[in-house]
Amino acid sequence: MADYDSDEDVADLEYTTTTTLLGYAEPTPSDDTTSHLGGTPTWFDTPLDARLAKCQSCNNLMPLLLQLDGNLPDSPHHNRMLYLFGCRSKPCRKKKGSVRAIRGVKSTGVPQKPVVVERKEEKEEEKPKSNMGDLIFGASLSGAPTNPFASGSQNPFATTTANPFAKDPVATLTKSFAQVVSISAPEPKPTPEPTLIGPPSPWPPTAEIPQYTSFYLDASYEELEPDALTLQSQKLAKTIKMDTEDDIDDTPSSSKKASSSSKNSKEKASKEKEFESAMNAAFLNFQNITSQNPEQVLRYERKGTPLLYSRDDSIGKLLSNQKSSEISLSKVPRCENCGRGRCFEIQLMPHTISVLEEGQEGALDEGMVWGTIIVGTCEADCAVAGSDKGAYIEEWVGVQWETD
Repeated sequence: MADYDSDEDVADLEYTTTTTLLGYAEPTPSDDTTSHLGGTPTWFDTPLDARLAKCQSCNNLMPLLLQLDGNLPDSPHHNRMLYLFGCRSKPCRKKKGSVRAIRGVKSTGVPQKPVVVERKEEKEEEKPKSNMGDLIFGASLSGAPTNPFASGSQNPFATTTANPFAKDPVATLTKSFAQVVSISAPEPKPTPEPTLIGPPSPWPPTAEIPQYTSFYLDASYEELEPDALTLQSQKLAKTIKMDTEDDIDDTPSSSKKASSSSKNSKEKASKEKEFESAMNAAFLNFQNITSQNPEQVLRYERKGTPLLYSRDDSIGKLLSNQKSSEISLSKVPRCENCGRGRCFEIQLMPHTISVLEEGQEGALDEGMVWGTIIVGTCEADCAVAGSDKGAYIEEWVGVQWETD
């Protein structure tokens, strides 16, 4: 938390609860064995073709970074699971395909709601606006978000009623990480053959799978403290009196020249500092947001906005509008299964690295060096043909690597 000069300052401030759900790693076992960091993945009746979990650089099977229960309340036609794999080989760093995201789908037999698929030449229909706060927290008479961990709710990770994550034994969640939007899925289409090398590869036995230590997940909505810098600036402005118009200039000519030279130097330094700050604005914002909840390992807000590590790398440029502050996934590749666009859903945060690699031999030499991993999934949450026993499709991943 930020340091303030007095308790009175803090008392006047209000913390903001955002619509982003944060995940925290917990070593303590719970009733939920579905959502976790590290460990080994669990599949539907049909396991994943191992080729989808192999690094596209070294072709080795990658360890699991995250498995997340991704069921959506308005997609009753199938169950849903999200997986994220990452190669830890040093030569594969910053190479395409060294981090991969998979969406698992299992049909429930519930008929889907048909949608009209627009033609490419037609103008893209405007996306309906929605109140994300009401969707996540539920509307209240006061207009303020209600507590998602209130008694009588359900666990966001498991189908059981007991919440294994809440620190308060009475508190439970109403929704899973994925239960934040209402969507309708299009009619199922034949799944295109993925671009994979070689014949189908059966998922290997657990003993042959590279893995990190498994951690369970605790969840809470993000709370951000007031901007301490703004507060301090306001306080400073109240204590400084600007009487420059009434000042009498008695400075000798020689002193004026020296003063002018000093002023120019300060202005130049100030401009250089301002330029540098502008270049690092995205990282400073990333640092400011994450430092308020430093142990977060993931951020979840389906159809929300990712927190960029940088705007200057390839992913930052792809997702951000250089002429405005808007960030979206409108330019990422469309879903290969249905042709619809993709939306932000999850991102892994830097603390994940510390959690997974703690005690890992050789982690410093061969470990992960990314700033954040952003996952975009099909905005229509499309069904996958042949998913009666489980089917899997690869989704978009954007990795913002640490700079050398």
